Amino acid sequence: MMSREPVLEPAAQSESALAVPAPEPVPTASPPRSRLRLVLVAVAIAAAVAITRAFQPERHLLDFVAWVHGAGATGMLLFALAYVLACVFFLPGSILTLGAGFAYGVGAGVPLVWLSANAGAALAFVLGRTLLRDWVASRVSANPRFAAIDRAVGQQGFKIVLLTRLSPVFPFNLLNYAFGVTRVRFRDYVLGSILGMLPGTVMYVYLGSLVTSLTQLATGQAPGGTAQHAFYLVGLLATVVVTLYVTRVARRALAEATAANRVARPGSLVTSLRPARPAPAAPPVRSARPLVRPDDQHNRVLLSHVHPRGRTNPVPSGSYNLVVLGGGTAGLVTAAGGSGLGAKVALVERHLLGGDCLNVGCVPSKALIRAARVAAEARAAGRYGVHVDGVEVDFPAVMKRMRELRARIAPHDGVARLTDLGIDIYFGEARFTSRTTVEVDGRRLAFSRAVIATGARAAGPPIPGLDEVEYLTNETLFWLTALPARLVVIGAGPIGCEMAQSFCRFGAEVTLFASGAHILPREDPDAAAIVERHLEGDGVRLVLNATVVRVERHGDGALVHYEVRGARHTVECDQILVGVGRAPNVEGLGLEIAGVAYDRSGVSVTDFLQTTNQRVYAAGDIASRFKFTHTADALARIVLANALFVGRQRASALHVPWCTYTSPELAHTGLSEREARARGLEVTTLTIPLTEVDRAVLDGEDDGFLRVHLQRGSDRILGATLVAAHAGDIISEITLAMVGGLGLGKIAATIHPYPTQAEAVKRAGDAYNRTRLTPTVRRLFDRWLAFRR
Repeated sequence: MMSREPVLEPAAQSESALAVPAPEPVPTASPPRSRLRLVLVAVAIAAAVAITRAFQPERHLLDFVAWVHGAGATGMLLFALAYVLACVFFLPGSILTLGAGFAYGVGAGVPLVWLSANAGAALAFVLGRTLLRDWVASRVSANPRFAAIDRAVGQQGFKIVLLTRLSPVFPFNLLNYAFGVTRVRFRDYVLGSILGMLPGTVMYVYLGSLVTSLTQLATGQAPGGTAQHAFYLVGLLATVVVTLYVTRVARRALAEATAANRVARPGSLVTSLRPARPAPAAPPVRSARPLVRPDDQHNRVLLSHVHPRGRTNPVPSGSYNLVVLGGGTAGLVTAAGGSGLGAKVALVERHLLGGDCLNVGCVPSKALIRAARVAAEARAAGRYGVHVDGVEVDFPAVMKRMRELRARIAPHDGVARLTDLGIDIYFGEARFTSRTTVEVDGRRLAFSRAVIATGARAAGPPIPGLDEVEYLTNETLFWLTALPARLVVIGAGPIGCEMAQSFCRFGAEVTLFASGAHILPREDPDAAAIVERHLEGDGVRLVLNATVVRVERHGDGALVHYEVRGARHTVECDQILVGVGRAPNVEGLGLEIAGVAYDRSGVSVTDFLQTTNQRVYAAGDIASRFKFTHTADALARIVLANALFVGRQRASALHVPWCTYTSPELAHTGLSEREARARGLEVTTLTIPLTEVDRAVLDGEDDGFLRVHLQRGSDRILGATLVAAHAGDIISEITLAMVGGLGLGKIAATIHPYPTQAEAVKRAGDAYNRTRLTPTVRRLFDRWLAFRR
């Protein structure tokens, strides 16, 4: 079965495309007035510093605290005024904060300091935005932390102010003025300050409340006996621990929020995430390659839904809860599910919405498989007493039907439906520009969480000469409008086997190369042998244990040179279909900038599908060894729970079934017997031939079996393999039992309609029940029944 991940066309890279955007310049006034103001401000600051050193403001502040200690309401008003002035004139407000605790205690001191500090911060903000703007701008532009805030705050004003207030690495007094030259709104600044100052205020006021004299306030000593010291120490430690924890969280969040706006410098976090590892080489760019062929009415309808021409991308407003990269199954389920749950979602796709499944995988392949089955059934109708003469396949009509049905299904994955769900759809090349931003079509999308669902693409194996011929993959096979007379299929996995059988049934001469001793190498050998037998019965020429050593162009076709057990052979063909090799779509995404680790198999994720960037998740073919549409769907649901709702769902907990849609179908779920034994499990295996299932016999589809692996001594299902005409439909019953913790005993107790091929599963349950009738139990039954007579 083919996956439902998007096929993304890699774009050419340039050094500039991978660079972090340069910071925006801070606005300045005209040079003459700017220099005059700076001179005046510099003189004023120098004078203030000289006066401060000469008059020792700390001593005067301590005297002031001693006075307000007994001055009542008047003292509180003057204290508040003094605190505001301290904020404006860069005086050490920490002494006043401690003094408030000493003079008024925690109950009155906290609100007094909190309100005073916020009033002083607001006044400094206004001064920074007006009178002192140029001076503050010059100070800010020289400080990389503030420069990052200056650009980030325009998008996330309230959040940035809140985080800087929680983090003491940013000096309080200078920050008041610095925010004045940023693009933050006054309302966001005030609200962020009010909330962000509270933890630190509580800690310092509490510390001041522990002392009982000005000497202790100045020296930090605490009076009292051992018990009182212990009580004070516990309270202080609790306050400090909470404040430090909040500070740590704030610093981490602030680093992520401003990462997009830092200039990448040698040795910085941005440039040193993956210094020694080059990105995988991107495949050749086909600049003139169309999105889909042929250009007929059905494909035009398809494109109108999955990549409409002339559409303008929306303009982002604010941050997104979720930015999803890739419009295949994983991306679509994530985006639609997130929007349905109330999240603000953006979905980015650079090729076709619907991904592989709709465009070049599940949907078109199954349309072809159905047509091929009809042709085969018509040819075999004589076995049922039905005579059909002259069965011919109109291959162009088969392909036209496929395109028509694909266009009918496309609206489900199309722009209109997704937009109606509230999702912002962007077409273009997406690239991370920081740990929390993505850029597409010149638009920067800020996010709280992102999901990489860019899938994988077909990648040809390193066979000499293969790139010199126009070989087919699953991405171009469905562009055909004429049946190739001679088709070579390289790779006997699901894609290779399905298409080899189908094209042979259409009338092509098909040669299928398998590198191993049997086709479908990860399947039960007995099950694969049945499919082999049917492929050969349809006329497919199977070449097992084969190594393709070279391909060369030959006229309008190609010569394929291969080796079997040391002997060289050659086969001539008109087309080559490559059914092996997948490469993850990681190129050009800026994963290094985002701090997302990856390798040749795709993006590295935890069991919770979280990447090395805790804000970024991945799902689908890009992050799973199971390249199936239904797996991508299941992984997307895990991402939604874990990313949006702090869930702890694990990918390893999934029971993943799959099916190869040959005739007969081969389906599997759970563990094989070999895998179960490798995990140290003792296994009991039950096999039910379809010759024992009446409906399979009546349908003439009894060449197959159901094989169930149980944990020895119980009816717990470890895995199962089914070879049958409708194996893909039937296997879900067993998967459901495994997920629900139901054993074969429960299945045996479930009534199944008669006659159906699904009765094979019930027969397996009956077979298990018979294993419970041991000789000892049988003797007990015999005695009991003899007594009952």
